[in-house]
Amino acid sequence: MSTRLNNSKTGAYIIIQQRLAEDDLTGHILSKDQGEWTHLMMPMRYEPDRAKLIYPNKIGWFDWREREGDLLWPDRFGDKELRALERTLGPSATAGQLQQRPEVKGGGVIKRDWWQLWPHDQFPPMDLVVASLDTAYTTKTENDYSALTVWGVFSGTPESGVTQMRDRYGKVIDMQTSKGNASDAVPRVVLMAAWQERLELHDLVEKVLHTCKLLKSIDILLIEDKAAGHSVAQEIRRLYGASDFAVQLQNPGAQDKLARLYSVQHLFAEGLIYAPDRAFADMVITQVGAFP
Repeated sequence: MSTRLNNSKTGAYIIIQQRLAEDDLTGHILSKDQGEWTHLMMPMRYEPDRAKLIYPNKIGWFDWREREGDLLWPDRFGDKELRALERTLGPSATAGQLQQRPEVKGGGVIKRDWWQLWPHDQFPPMDLVVASLDTAYTTKTENDYSALTVWGVFSGTPESGVTQMRDRYGKVIDMQTSKGNASDAVPRVVLMAAWQERLELHDLVEKVLHTCKLLKSIDILLIEDKAAGHSVAQEIRRLYGASDFAVQLQNPGAQDKLARLYSVQHLFAEGLIYAPDRAFADMVITQVGAFP
């Protein structure tokens, strides 16, 4: 595609598609976009929360609809016709083909609305910080990504139970604002960092160590106990055996991914899981919402 413009000074690329999956062409561009593209999204039924994120855009177009559920083209696709089409397609295909959102609204096993917003720029002092790594060390595009998420466990609530915050360099700041009590000391979890990339072994190890050193507070790094995971764990221990965090291979046993997700569903449903308003968090929330 990069060589197909007749005139590189005046030419433009236009991609028209319905959404098929998170990692379809549009999803790939949105994950890499550095302001070079304009995203024009027109769902059949209006979703104001999504529209306000991208409209108005730099070409001046905006969605004129105002009420949740307003139809895009009622003269051609009325409510009766749309309902019949939605029944035929089912929830997943409706979300992608009609709503331009490759996940069922609200999410599947873990609903998007269950994630709580972390309202501060800093994180509190943590009782425990766990990094979790899923390895696939290769740069081949047909292979899965290697992915890392970092989770902090803390007691209290962002509103009342946090008396100190940790700035982006790891320094503890006394907030002197606590009005909490013993009942606030319920363990909660916040997503602190996340990334996914296709990396060779050395680059993967360096990326993981950079993340762990940047956060400074990681207690344990969990790595899935499989062939690639063994190599990464051995390399980290060989090169950085004196690090401040432990490295542990984790074997999920015979329990599949769906069963494991159901086992923590109640934590999300009860509002105990937080995420900041950051692009990395939205990536995780979107992927979790689309699963399976």
